[in-house]
Amino acid sequence: MRSKIAVKNFYLALIIALIPMVAVANYPVTVTSCLDNMSVVFDFGVMNNQAFVRVENYEGRKIYCETQFKASSDRRTRRTTIQPGKSGVMIYAPRRTVTRMYITVYCSDEKESMTDKTLLDYSCEKSVKD
Repeated sequence: MRSKIAVKNFYLALIIALIPMVAVANYPVTVTSCLDNMSVVFDFGVMNNQAFVRVENYEGRKIYCETQFKASSDRRTRRTTIQPGKSGVMIYAPRRTVTRMYITVYCSDEKESMTDKTLLDYSCEKSVKD
């Protein structure tokens, strides 16, 4: 009898442990990409309450990317340098409850603070994922 209870408790604990691994955010994400007419491909998503952006560099030179994540009043910036033919990932895990996420991806072949430029200096596109 005790072994049946132990087995049931084991499976119950296993199911409870797996629930956070399959959690997906249920808030809309708006992404603006400013890629400066470069051969760059990116994708984004939210999993386990972490937003991520993965950028692939198809240019013949290294590029510099900066991603701004904005959720409610919290804003974070992540920067990376991506070599030709490689990809880079930028991750943000908000500590507060999120109702909507805004992500802006800037990529350039010049190392500078890309947020100092205006968005008019870039070729920007907006997409929304609900």
